[in-house]
Amino acid sequence: MKRISGFRFKSLIMSIPVMSFFFCTAVWSQNNSGNMSLTGPVSLKYNYPGSKSVKYLNTSKMVQTMDINGQSMNVNVNGSFGCTIKASGFQGQNLKLDVVVDTLAQSTESPMGLSGGPVTDVNGKSFSVIIAPDGHSIDFTEAEKIVYNIEGSGESNLTTTFNDFFPVLPANPVKTGDTWTTVDTLKTNTKAMSGTNVVNAVNTLDSLYIFDGVEWARIRSKLTGTQKVTVQNQGMEIKMSGPYEGNSVVQFAVKQGYFVKQNVNTKLTGNIEMSQPDVVTFPIVMTMTSTSEMLNEVQK
Repeated sequence: MKRISGFRFKSLIMSIPVMSFFFCTAVWSQNNSGNMSLTGPVSLKYNYPGSKSVKYLNTSKMVQTMDINGQSMNVNVNGSFGCTIKASGFQGQNLKLDVVVDTLAQSTESPMGLSGGPVTDVNGKSFSVIIAPDGHSIDFTEAEKIVYNIEGSGESNLTTTFNDFFPVLPANPVKTGDTWTTVDTLKTNTKAMSGTNVVNAVNTLDSLYIFDGVEWARIRSKLTGTQKVTVQNQGMEIKMSGPYEGNSVVQFAVKQGYFVKQNVNTKLTGNIEMSQPDVVTFPIVMTMTSTSEMLNEVQK
């Protein structure tokens, strides 16, 4: 195996964190004591009320452990993304949503030090997205136009944080205990990075109940899939790939038509390959947790 010079290793460490905002999905658990159970079936669809704005905050943490020439090295990446969402109409059966960015930040801690921080120049910027009733993305081109830079990670755009923001719901009505499978392919392309994430999910409607007068649905999922990411940095091409597995839970307000909390826990075991000037390959283990939570509803 070729050894890696200090300069190239530093470049590699500063490049990998661009993956941190790339794949965020869902997990939440709750004590159901005192809840009134329902049987269903129910139809779960997005339908943000036009009279309300809903605020969300997503926080994520990624730990990358790499074995480089027999030496274990860790990179920790913490991110946050806050936004306000309001429905602005329909395009056919699909829902158009107006989004305002409230906050965006990413920090990276590595053997080379601390980098990153808040990205204040996107605060207050707005864009529209179109989603299907089940949450699949239809048109996110406006999000792609909002470009920003994070120290050590290069140029990116809001599709890397938003293209899987909405948990995907079952296409048909479901009742408690029903199970269904979904397969999704998420792609991201920026100036510094391109990537593909294939997500296979086995989903179950875990519970359906009334709490505080609100009808809630909770979906648990087992996740498997593969990730492939290619990063361009200072003339080097860096590739990461490997399979992952994890689990998720989505909490959804049935009549209101929006999710209130989601989180993801995944673990990838794969390899990183550097192609210049010599081909060097070494293993990586990447664990990631992410939580998106509704902060409040705002009457407009």
